Amino acid sequence: MIQRIQSLFLLLSSTLYLVYWFYGLEWYLEGFNVIKNLPFLIGKNTTLNILDSLIFITTYTPLTISILCFICIFFFNFRKRQILISKISYYLSFLMCINTVWFFYFSLSYLVSLMPSMFMEILLYLAIINPFICTILIYLSIKSIKKDSDLVNSLNRIR
Repeated sequence: MIQRIQSLFLLLSSTLYLVYWFYGLEWYLEGFNVIKNLPFLIGKNTTLNILDSLIFITTYTPLTISILCFICIFFFNFRKRQILISKISYYLSFLMCINTVWFFYFSLSYLVSLMPSMFMEILLYLAIINPFICTILIYLSIKSIKKDSDLVNSLNRIR
């Protein structure tokens, strides 16, 4: 189970997203407070309601991806299910990449000014890169699962 390369990719992706969610949640909410107070959004209640919904959805998306990747490891006997769950986590991770670009476009300068040390600032920049790395890892795991599936299917034809 864990000796397969796709299991390692999924485990690493799950761990990175869990750390991303656990340690970055308070900074993420702080950044959304800045986005809510942007001059072009003040006085527009419908936009603020949409932003509140977006905050709720994107707050728990990394945790959801982490859980899906971890569950996917245990479906090693069921490759079609494993591919399906991996694809769902891949699409969610891709949406998380888009959200990260949008989020840090508006709030990066404010969050950098709040960082108490250079180490925390480096961690902030690593948080920008994290969804992209995890998306690549999930893609590589899907590719490896398909390769295993093709190998097993080719062996079934010989029998």
